[in-house]
Amino acid sequence: MPHSALFKEIHNIPAIPKVIQELIDDFGDDKSNADDISKKIQMDASISLKVMRLANSARYGAGRKVNSIDSAIVLLGQEALKTLVIASGVTSACKDVPGVDKRKFWRKSFTVANICKLVGRLSKVNPEVAFTCGMLHNIGDVLLYIAHTDTMARIDKMVESGADKADLQDNQFGYNYMIVGAELARKWNFPDEIVSAIRFQKSPEEAPEENLFAYVTNISAMLYQQFEQGKEKEDILSQFPTEKAGKLNIDLLDLFEKLVEMYESEDDIEAFIE
Repeated sequence: MPHSALFKEIHNIPAIPKVIQELIDDFGDDKSNADDISKKIQMDASISLKVMRLANSARYGAGRKVNSIDSAIVLLGQEALKTLVIASGVTSACKDVPGVDKRKFWRKSFTVANICKLVGRLSKVNPEVAFTCGMLHNIGDVLLYIAHTDTMARIDKMVESGADKADLQDNQFGYNYMIVGAELARKWNFPDEIVSAIRFQKSPEEAPEENLFAYVTNISAMLYQQFEQGKEKEDILSQFPTEKAGKLNIDLLDLFEKLVEMYESEDDIEAFIE
């Protein structure tokens, strides 16, 4: 069955809030300003609350008390705040999916996103766009769980034993989380560079046009997996895809030092999950 049929079969495809759609439309718009962003955020009380939690969190707040959306923009920066708002909206749109442990799912997404942001900074790729690619890298699994709950649960058990998730999904459904996730991102009107990064995250060299965000997402997802498995830094370095990293001109020692710092710091996943 082609993945297009999946979207026709699912009657409750997650829809993102209007304010999130408007912020997505602002991606790359040099004319958008802090006042416009602030007004859009304040249109949605739930999103505003999440933004305030994040602005006062350990990672982003840096000990400063933030009591308004305007001051949050000053503290976090316009682009960073917009990205976090979009991430908050996506988590709200995809909550309570049958079979999905939402805390586990979004913790992985959030961690990969932060690794993407770090890799983006070190490779001089837009870190906020990189963060968004990380947040959405496995969003296709949400729709696959909605459509194929029992089979996806079986697949995930095999993945825990070392099987390749995309291969199993291709075998069972004829498509995988990357194909489905890219199509969902396209339907949500995310920019082509983000859609392509999701679609080609496992094989960035196959993207029709060179997409550095696909390389960032590829490396970040790999690093997440290896850190979660508790591998030693020396082992990770020895297996690091240097050819792909070469596309990004990454200083590996600097990357690993900052990764260790990130894993040792507090995360803010609870601010994203209701």
